[in-house]
Amino acid sequence: MASVHPRVPESGIMSRPRPRHLAPVALLIVSALTLVGCGSDDESSEPPVASATEAEQETPGPDDEPTEPEDDTSLADFLRSAKVDDALVNRLGEVGDANGYGLGEGVETSLEERQQLATVQVGTCRDVAVGHRTWEGIQASDVSSGGTEEQAAAMADFLREEFCPHVAPYKEAPLPKQSLGGPEEDAKGGRGLASPVSWWDTRYRRVSWSEECAAQTGQPIGDPVAYRLSDDAVVCATVPPAEQLKKHLISVDVVFAEPVGEERAQDAALSLLPIDAVAEDETEGTNPDWSYLEGGCLNLNIQSQDLEDVVAGLKENAEPWAHAVHYSDGATADGAVGPYTGEVKQVSLSTGRNEPTDSGDLTC
Repeated sequence: MASVHPRVPESGIMSRPRPRHLAPVALLIVSALTLVGCGSDDESSEPPVASATEAEQETPGPDDEPTEPEDDTSLADFLRSAKVDDALVNRLGEVGDANGYGLGEGVETSLEERQQLATVQVGTCRDVAVGHRTWEGIQASDVSSGGTEEQAAAMADFLREEFCPHVAPYKEAPLPKQSLGGPEEDAKGGRGLASPVSWWDTRYRRVSWSEECAAQTGQPIGDPVAYRLSDDAVVCATVPPAEQLKKHLISVDVVFAEPVGEERAQDAALSLLPIDAVAEDETEGTNPDWSYLEGGCLNLNIQSQDLEDVVAGLKENAEPWAHAVHYSDGATADGAVGPYTGEVKQVSLSTGRNEPTDSGDLTC
């Protein structure tokens, strides 16, 4: 089945993996954390340019020893910021090894592999803390992805009773000072989707992501931002860590204070696209077979020739398409929460067109 969830393929941001087995997600976690780093939005992502004299002085001679690459400490740094020490990581790893959450049941993992699992579970703890997910749902998700009831219960019990009480809540940076009144379009004609954060900061007022978005969209690995779109709606997003995306928001969620009708939801999505955007076709989707949730969504493909120019330079094979996924309640890593009713609480908007498979199926 084709997926209508936009985050992973479009943004380069790792949505939370389903952590039954560590090996398939290890490189994704390391990559995401390495790309995110610890800098603020005000810091330049480019290194300072050295003068010609400095460059000549720094050019290694034939007798110079090669420089050893620096160790990657991104996992340890992330866990340290969450107040999770190595002793707790190892205790989690032991539970994971015994219950198939590592490289296989009974196979001992290394400290780095356990740090990768701990990074995933920090997000799990924070999602539960803000009400985005439940322990019942997390256990059901682990069972649906291959674990036994006993294994899933053992991990959930350890997380709930021993691991999560030590995890520090996500600490949001102070809201920046803004000078609003910027242009309606960015330099390429974009109006939000695929526009740079710098444009957003002159157009919409920033609001607290923790207060407005966390419970609805869950905890990202990256730098989240939130903007007031209207009196009844906010835009929630994560600044893409991938360097080629240059801090452009190519995947966003519109979250309404209360569910709204489809016309209102569509208008909100179109307001973030170039003015030539036209809704072309819609398809209802259901959750994937492995999901424990009984849920559905509505996918709307939107055509915009101008969007192709906006996206060009940010990603290969730019398309004149975007898609908006409508949820009546919300969505987690396990799919839509509840059926699609025609009322809309959340719209996930991303670049590119969603095509169903030959069977005509789309999954939420």
